[in-house]
Amino acid sequence: MLPYSFIPDVLTEDLRPQAAALLGHPLWRAVQSGTATRAHLRTFALQDAWLVGHSRQLEALLLAHAPDERARAALLGKWTAKQNFSAPEDPGHLLHFGRAFGLTEAEFAAAEPLPGCAALTMNFYYALAHDGFLGLLASVAASESVFIAICDLAGPALVREYGLTPEQVAFFPLHDGLKAGVDGGEAALLRELALTPQARETVTRTVRRTYACEKLFYDTVYAVTGPE
Repeated sequence: MLPYSFIPDVLTEDLRPQAAALLGHPLWRAVQSGTATRAHLRTFALQDAWLVGHSRQLEALLLAHAPDERARAALLGKWTAKQNFSAPEDPGHLLHFGRAFGLTEAEFAAAEPLPGCAALTMNFYYALAHDGFLGLLASVAASESVFIAICDLAGPALVREYGLTPEQVAFFPLHDGLKAGVDGGEAALLRELALTPQARETVTRTVRRTYACEKLFYDTVYAVTGPE
């Protein structure tokens, strides 16, 4: 298990157990052991692609609600890296991964969110509506930070256990390009903004809820049954 901790100096409680549970979720343990089924991997591809489809809108909302130009500059670093995941022709689009398991572009276009995916997606918009920029930043950064850590585990396992090519799994290692923006720029921005006890509690509550919704996402994917 990779060591992982997200802004522990800001949070008012230790959420490392919840984060560790996400990295050690049965879905990702199955991927690492080669026991995740085609149904699991197909479902993950479709659901995460649906979520990624909201990513640029969420990034735009962050920029629009940023408190000042310096905050916007800190956020812009991730905007360029996100270009790798947007369109089917981009190297990091999940279509390349999905095709390895028989999915088509039409199936990606027609995908609808399962309950866990819908909950995680709505969590980001709720964070903005309830807690403004600080809530949205905390929710997006917490989700992406733990998923970047998951990608470090899943990418090599998919090549080793499923015989996928680097091009087919590019979605996972390309998340390395987001590390500086998330674990560096956004985390630093949260530290600067969460200076009061109330703000720190807002961030903690948001990260806790985001981890819970992230778990629902993986629970939903792992519950899917189908061909091995």
